[in-house]
Amino acid sequence: MIMIEWDGDELLYQIKKASWFPYKSGWLKDNATSGMMYNLHTYRIHFSGSVAPYVQYLEEGTKPHNIPNAFGIKGLGTHGRFNGMFHPGSTKHKGFISEKAVGTILDYFCTKYNGEVL
Repeated sequence: MIMIEWDGDELLYQIKKASWFPYKSGWLKDNATSGMMYNLHTYRIHFSGSVAPYVQYLEEGTKPHNIPNAFGIKGLGTHGRFNGMFHPGSTKHKGFISEKAVGTILDYFCTKYNGEVL
């Protein structure tokens, strides 16, 4: 029997430092992403929707939609990418948990153990 030891915190670090990880203010990286050992064979990386309620929109993307009263009574005005009442939709980060994070973990194991993960 071969025992493989790995550091779950290293996996979380690999995901947080990945170039695809959504980053604007650092709130998601610093406050809404955590990891812990679930059991002997499972390390869970958790993206908290209660801390960053926008996580599901990053993961699933959005269609164009109205955002009345978003970001204050007057909206974003002309200073942002939006006119304050309409968001053009986004799929930029779509799959960042389900595909990109899992891919990063698989790449980590393949590199660290010089092999292939099936």
